[in-house]
Amino acid sequence: MTAATGGVPLGWGFVGTGAVSRSVASDLALVAPARSIAVCSRDAGRARDFADELGVERAYDSLDAFLDDDAVEIVHIGTPHSTHADLAVRCLEAGKHVLVEKPMGVDAAEVERIATAARAAGLFAMEGMWMRFHPSYRALLAAARDGDIGEVTSVRATFGLPFGDRDSGRWSAELASSTLLDQGIYPVTLACDVLGQPASIVAEIDAREDGVDVTVHATLGFAESRFAHIGASMVGYLEPSAAISGTRGWLELPAPFWATDRLVRHVGDLGAALTTPRTDVFDREGQGYVPMLRAVTDAVARGDTEHPDHPLSSTIAIARVLDAIRAAASAASQNRKSIR
Repeated sequence: MTAATGGVPLGWGFVGTGAVSRSVASDLALVAPARSIAVCSRDAGRARDFADELGVERAYDSLDAFLDDDAVEIVHIGTPHSTHADLAVRCLEAGKHVLVEKPMGVDAAEVERIATAARAAGLFAMEGMWMRFHPSYRALLAAARDGDIGEVTSVRATFGLPFGDRDSGRWSAELASSTLLDQGIYPVTLACDVLGQPASIVAEIDAREDGVDVTVHATLGFAESRFAHIGASMVGYLEPSAAISGTRGWLELPAPFWATDRLVRHVGDLGAALTTPRTDVFDREGQGYVPMLRAVTDAVARGDTEHPDHPLSSTIAIARVLDAIRAAASAASQNRKSIR
């Protein structure tokens, strides 16, 4: 298989027909050169409905048949967390590039397995972390890097929205449902993008009896006494904005910070920072996935096997932090039990 070049549309396929897959397929129509070739679902009816609704050319209920379609060059995987690694490796071994919805794997070992398969096949692989490609997020990181707020001292980011009660069928231990993996990955990514890899972690996780975590909060410690406070929940609100603070002010991404179209700058002396913030507003393309899809399409056309703004090494590093948060929370829980 060769990458699409010279304006030849890149052939996309979709495994999974859920809400995220539908949004991605809808936004792909705004990206050139790209073409929605096929969709695959275990439910033939859902696959046909997806294809009819979103202008996808072919619908399959067999993964083997889907992967045998030579027109499919890159596969978007939008299935439950527990299936990501196996599906990604199978697609790569079939000669397809992959864009895997976050989290790429349920732990760092799974992400490393996908990375190994991609490198062995010489194919493109990336986690679908759309936040990293949003203009507002890129402007936030640039402003922090360029010293707009002086020396960066801390990050605060939370993502808590009630997606259903604790017994909701949407959340399943078998499918590796997890607020840390689904929501917490965004504040953790922001913290690491700004401050690097944490040197210490203090965390607490509230989990159901089946092990599905529903609320998490953590303090990440970094070099030079810098820190990040992060939180995530799927059963209650945690005000979903984010901020980077420094010695000359702070930068804010309003809710929802992972998909916002604006950046608020509180910069200068005390009066100016508090009373005269400056707001930058950015164009929003489609439902927000267009910048990421365009970046992936361009990278594959260039023959890249990773995107420089979201390489596999970074995805592995974030997965290791998520693993460490779970480990820190488990240790804290055991310590509390021993004290009692």
